[in-house]
Amino acid sequence: MTAPVERGATPVEGDPAAAVRARDRLRLTVLVAGTNFVLYALVSLAGWAGWGGLHAAVAVERGTLGVVLDGVVVLLVNLAFGAAVIAGTLAFRPLDRPWPARVLVVTCVAAVASVPRILALAALTSTPSSGAYVAAVGTLGLLAGVVGMTAGLLSASLVDRARTEQERREEEALRAARVVEELQGEEVRVRRHVFDQLHGTLQFHLVTVTAGLDRVADELAASGDDAHAADLRHWAETLEEIREQDVRSLSHAVFPSGADMGTQEAIQVLLRRLPPQIDAAVELGDNYQTLVADDGLRMPMAERLVVIYTVEEAVTNALRHGHASRVRVHADAEPTDDPDRWVFVTVVDDDGSGPPRPAPPMHGLRRHRERIEYRGGTLTLGTNPGGGGRLAFRVPFTVEPEGRREVPHV
Repeated sequence: MTAPVERGATPVEGDPAAAVRARDRLRLTVLVAGTNFVLYALVSLAGWAGWGGLHAAVAVERGTLGVVLDGVVVLLVNLAFGAAVIAGTLAFRPLDRPWPARVLVVTCVAAVASVPRILALAALTSTPSSGAYVAAVGTLGLLAGVVGMTAGLLSASLVDRARTEQERREEEALRAARVVEELQGEEVRVRRHVFDQLHGTLQFHLVTVTAGLDRVADELAASGDDAHAADLRHWAETLEEIREQDVRSLSHAVFPSGADMGTQEAIQVLLRRLPPQIDAAVELGDNYQTLVADDGLRMPMAERLVVIYTVEEAVTNALRHGHASRVRVHADAEPTDDPDRWVFVTVVDDDGSGPPRPAPPMHGLRRHRERIEYRGGTLTLGTNPGGGGRLAFRVPFTVEPEGRREVPHV
């Protein structure tokens, strides 16, 4: 039975990402362990000098060059010891093994590498010959080898674990984003289907019933039954009002008119529904016009609906609460570092009284703001330079080809 291997420790054959991660773990192990052994070599040099090695070198060598050479040899011996521990440990592929096996491998390699280190140091005439010094140097070298190499392996494991956790979170976030995108696509499909049923089928039936009632009323009037004819015409007019007002309003609430044609067209349809005494207009900036006209790209339907409904809420609030008589909608697209990623910027200005002070809690706009913020955008409510209300919001979106359409599956 084989021991369990740490997650991501062994690269999958043919998996470039796993191979890169394995190389990164190896480089980090060598970097941390190598740094530890360089520091230990310097500490060992200081220990050699403080224990009496420097004094002995001065007494034996009787020259500055000899003293320096002895110090360099002590330093190189300890550096070679560190390199031997690193190379020997990595030869056993410790990153592919469980932690008990790693520690055992490091301890054995450090113990073996300590023997030539002690012999090399003892061969120097300037090295103190006391047994206490040899035992201390040997023990400290063994511990330094185990600690330094284990620290390198531990650092690589912790960094790799953190990287794996980050990748897992990013994968979950991407999966959640795909689920939300699918739900939004389904919402658009259902909205369009309901819109088609309301705008087409239901209105056709109402028109048919109204025409039938008018025909029966005419027949009653021709036979002299004016009272019943008048009643039928009244009910026919009521049905026509329901069709023109309630059904059309409901179909627009489900799926705004003009949304299929584009954002600007839908906003224009929205503003044309306002009373004639309201001066309303929409202006689309050069960036978005160029994006649509020259590149044949446009905003996806999900973001388009968010923009249209937010503009509708802003216009409704301007008329209802601000008592505005003039509304201007300015919209444009701003590029980002990603050529396929843009930000749709919309400003709705009016000449009304503006939002009250202190700022309102934005109850009616809360749902719109939440949808915009979920997409990474922002929404603010304030006043424009003229003193009227100003609603500004930004919606990031990924462009799609002009010819692409969401086809409803009914």
